[in-house]
Amino acid sequence: MTREDFLFVLAFILMVEGYLAETVFPALLGMLVILYLYGVRNAVSFSIEGERVPPAERLEEGKWHTAKLHLRNLGGDVFVKPEVRGQDFDVEGLEPFFLPSGGEKTFEYRFRPLGKGRFVLEPVRIIAEDSRGLYVEEFLIGPTVDVSVYPSVESIKEAARVEYNLRLAEVYKRGQLFGAEGLDIKDLREYQHGDDFKRIDWKASVRLGELIVREFIKEESADVYIFLDNTREMRKGLRMAKIDYAAVLALQVAANLVKRYRVGLVVYDEVSADIVSAGKGPTQLETIRRRLDLRGEGGKMSLRFGFEPSFGERTREFLRKVLPLRKGRRGSKGIFEALSLLKNPSFVILITDLSNPTETYRAVAMALKSHRVLILSPNPVLFYGGELDERTLRRLYDAYEERERLLKKFNALVPTIDLGPSDYIKELARVV
Repeated sequence: MTREDFLFVLAFILMVEGYLAETVFPALLGMLVILYLYGVRNAVSFSIEGERVPPAERLEEGKWHTAKLHLRNLGGDVFVKPEVRGQDFDVEGLEPFFLPSGGEKTFEYRFRPLGKGRFVLEPVRIIAEDSRGLYVEEFLIGPTVDVSVYPSVESIKEAARVEYNLRLAEVYKRGQLFGAEGLDIKDLREYQHGDDFKRIDWKASVRLGELIVREFIKEESADVYIFLDNTREMRKGLRMAKIDYAAVLALQVAANLVKRYRVGLVVYDEVSADIVSAGKGPTQLETIRRRLDLRGEGGKMSLRFGFEPSFGERTREFLRKVLPLRKGRRGSKGIFEALSLLKNPSFVILITDLSNPTETYRAVAMALKSHRVLILSPNPVLFYGGELDERTLRRLYDAYEERERLLKKFNALVPTIDLGPSDYIKELARVV
């Protein structure tokens, strides 16, 4: 209840009291209060104009940024209280102040994005109150602005302190995934699951009585491209979306590799893809970082990992002929367009939750004709953030078993690493 409402109620009570008590004095007092309010309301004039100047640069997660606010009072004397709505930012420096009639004031305030992604910077809400504190009016200063917030260096350093996934180190420790292979043989070793049968040295295998494969000396001339899945399932999550984790993981992978390799980034969704061409050095890392302004959108994950019924090759060939496809695309999903952006043989690090296994499997199989592929897969089961009752636990267990079968199928095709929210690559460059 405002002060004006309180005085109106008081005046009404006084008039009722005068009527019931059959005395004039309370009623007259109530009438005087109403006349006072009427006179004050006619004398009050609210008119606030102004401009807000937000930062020109793109915003960085967790870093304070400064905006300017200029106000002009075209009405009567007022007390001004500025506010910024929204839960995506911390705000400092917005304190109430007195603004006389005809006065102007320019001041700065600070705001800090609480996450990364794309956000809306709302207009500044100005609450103007007359000098007696009876009347209030609101004004909105500045337009609504869409801003991009990219990951901070601090978040990468924090992630680096987390113990990295031991399974990743096991996969990388032999250096099998990076560096193009030349013709010179480096060593012979025992056959391991997943090795290409073309590597088998049959003469050595017959001599030693077990399967032996050849390892070749590597050349570090091919580019590394990090493929980041930004489809809707990756953006889902009640507490932490997989895309939030994946963006940090992608940046950390790039930070570890960009000194030794030419590293690029490809971000794709359901229908399209965007590429940051491969390059080396700190400038390239900054370019990649600025592209990772991705944001989760909330919602429950589907937790389904089954393959869809697949068509035969002849059927797919027929569909490719009769269905119109976007220029440059080799399939019906963004991941196929992403692959079409690579012009030379490269090393592809695919970060995806495998929520669309049929298309992903077909795309990876296609990519293997020209590229080498590693899959880093955030496990949706491990990212579940809802309530845990008996029914939910059963559903999560069934989803876990289904995903294990899916991982086996993908691992038979390319190395596929299952990741949880606390798994980050700490020292990738030292083990590749």
